[in-house]
Amino acid sequence: MYICLICGYNGLENPLYDDDDGAPSFTICDCCGFESGYDDLDQGNSFDEYRKIWISGGCQWHTISKKPKNWNADVQIKNLVNR
Repeated sequence: MYICLICGYNGLENPLYDDDDGAPSFTICDCCGFESGYDDLDQGNSFDEYRKIWISGGCQWHTISKKPKNWNADVQIKNLVNR
């Protein structure tokens, strides 16, 4: 599994970007809804800006059916340390 660079969700089935050439995979994060190749390039938001938008909106889950029981945004965001 891979980690979302926006919210720290560690359940992505594919990386957001290719390791070799950095091309976006157009993967959508089940947690924050970020889509590489769309929300970054087309919308012009940086990772920090998109994260601030997600947090200010209450850290809402994009795919609510995938939200783990006892989920905690603060704990999840710690996955981003040293990234």
